[in-house]
Amino acid sequence: MKDIFKDILGIEGVHGVIALDENGRLLLSRFSGDYREEESRIGSVHWNSFIPEFSDIVEAEFVFERRRLYVRKIQHGFFMVVLDDIAPVSMVRLNCEVLQSSLDRLKPGGRFGQLFKKRRS
Repeated sequence: MKDIFKDILGIEGVHGVIALDENGRLLLSRFSGDYREEESRIGSVHWNSFIPEFSDIVEAEFVFERRRLYVRKIQHGFFMVVLDDIAPVSMVRLNCEVLQSSLDRLKPGGRFGQLFKKRRS
């Protein structure tokens, strides 16, 4: 799983990614560098309270004092990117476009290994 997020986490100012299912259950989270401790805290957030507010969102950017949260609808929920105010959101969007098909395969209750199954000819 580490490899599919390598590019997006390599963008300057991107600190982490979070995927939620349509009920607000955490499907995955991955943070980079100094922000790895945030990964353990993400599971304690009550994401289900955000889901009704996200219901009509296809793509959104929430701007806070020192951070931004980029939210994108995926087939079974939402994908979020935590970024600094200086991070290039256009590069984040582009990377999300590239990841879209892999993210759409994330299923609630599924295993992350589903993203990496080899196709047989």
